[in-house]
Amino acid sequence: MSIADPKQFQAFAYRGRAFLCGAQPQDNDTFLPVVICVGDAPGRQTELPRDTEAYSTAAEALRHAEQQAQRWVHEHDDCRGSE
Repeated sequence: MSIADPKQFQAFAYRGRAFLCGAQPQDNDTFLPVVICVGDAPGRQTELPRDTEAYSTAAEALRHAEQQAQRWVHEHDDCRGSE
């Protein structure tokens, strides 16, 4: 899964922030959550640090990706105006 292939991601919005969330398949039939923060400027995308825990289904990994995005917003809410 690459950042350049947005069709493998689902859009997710939380508290005014936009994200792309996905589930990256692993060789052992598990999935890792992937979260990309979409910036205000066109083409500005930042991948959040990867979760190291793999999940048994893509749906579960996607759910954890959304939770990771929410945690990130709560941790970085104070810097929203500095972009």
